[in-house]
Amino acid sequence: MIAAPGETELVILDMMLSAVRTAGAVGFVVTRGPHMVGSTSRLANKLGIPLLVATFQDPVQLARQLDRVIYAPELVRADVLSQLGRQLSRRHTEPGPVLDVLAHLLSARVSLVCSVGTVLSGSTLELPQGTLTGSTPYTVPPAPDSPDGDLVVVPITLDIQSGPDLWLAVQLPPGPPTRTITAEQAAVLAASAIIVWAARRRVAGERDARERSDLLSMLLKKPSCPNREVAEGGLRFGWQIHGWHTGVHLRLLRSAPKQRLPDVLDAALVGQSLNGHLVERTDGWAFWVTDKGEPSRQSSGDIVKPLRVALASISDEFPLIAGVGRSREGPEGLATTLAEARQACLLASTGKRGVRVAHIDELDLQQLLADWYSLESFQTYARQILKPLYDRGEAELIRTVEAYLEHESSASSTAAHLGIHRNTVAERIARVENLLDVNLALPDHRLVVQLACRTLRFGGRRSAARDRPAEGTRPRFTDQ
Repeated sequence: MIAAPGETELVILDMMLSAVRTAGAVGFVVTRGPHMVGSTSRLANKLGIPLLVATFQDPVQLARQLDRVIYAPELVRADVLSQLGRQLSRRHTEPGPVLDVLAHLLSARVSLVCSVGTVLSGSTLELPQGTLTGSTPYTVPPAPDSPDGDLVVVPITLDIQSGPDLWLAVQLPPGPPTRTITAEQAAVLAASAIIVWAARRRVAGERDARERSDLLSMLLKKPSCPNREVAEGGLRFGWQIHGWHTGVHLRLLRSAPKQRLPDVLDAALVGQSLNGHLVERTDGWAFWVTDKGEPSRQSSGDIVKPLRVALASISDEFPLIAGVGRSREGPEGLATTLAEARQACLLASTGKRGVRVAHIDELDLQQLLADWYSLESFQTYARQILKPLYDRGEAELIRTVEAYLEHESSASSTAAHLGIHRNTVAERIARVENLLDVNLALPDHRLVVQLACRTLRFGGRRSAARDRPAEGTRPRFTDQ
């Protein structure tokens, strides 16, 4: 590689081009100058010698560096990694400065993106389809007509079980394979710094989440007289405890990675203009919005509809169901509306109507009970409880205990309903207690047996042939 200063005369440049071509040089470098408008570029093309234009003022220094890049790329790589390491060790920095240093050292465009391709920091890159895959660093070669060089992609994983959380993408200009190797190693080093930053942020977020959860628990235990700690904590987190609150309780329908859920859910809620407070609880997440004045009764739809849209937008990754409480005032009202929201969420999740968000006022108790009874899990449990009666073909005992419990455990009323003597009722109830090993004088035992009877009776209306045996036949049950 031969270098020449920009003030070199054109005739001398032409002579130098011919000489270096004869000597077998691999290229000719000049600094920017007027000669580029002359015959030098045409002669270089004719001779087949790459002509490079640089901004270097010292051609000797440029020639030495080019020689080092060509014949000792491992030293260049060591310099890049060393400089990057020194920059990263100076302070605990955020991704932005890390990407700036990496881009400067590699003369590349660098971007930090999430798993769906959203740019979190750095340059905006057009990533090929299917780029963000795999769990190890890899390189994507450029398309034949692309003006760019290799694309280096490094996954950033915080939780091995859930896969990469972020991706570091480095778009190189055209260059030799040695530059790609350097970029790969430098990107891995930069990714490690981002992992440290993300881990610190996650720890801080988890600590903050625990503090919010503890504070809400303290508030809900004594909502009538919140202490100083609750008042100060609410002030720090921006909770307006004395407004009108509308509570929401959210629960996952199936297992999903929970590390990212708060951020994703919060973004989905804010996207629907639901600006409230999200706090993790033992059985899900509590969310509430606060108004200064009392909302109208018709305004419940103002939160139900956008809440449905928000949950639907993230349902593929985080399938959530939610219950909404009534608007309540003050700290006691917050406790009440969150309790209503939890109840609505629990009852709505037992139905088969596909309701993703249910308001406590929209739930019909009888319909909910019918849906509850029709659940296969409840029917299975009911079969197990009443199995000794069905196995013996005791249809009369089943009818008698159902009527007995529906008539508030009155033998006389049961006898009148069935048209038998009250002593016969007492005898049959004693046989039921013996076969089921229960004591129907105890409230809990009565409740369990009555729920089992109702589950098979009401739930069986939809599948009577399968769940309820015909009268006079011996039903068959399978243990599940």
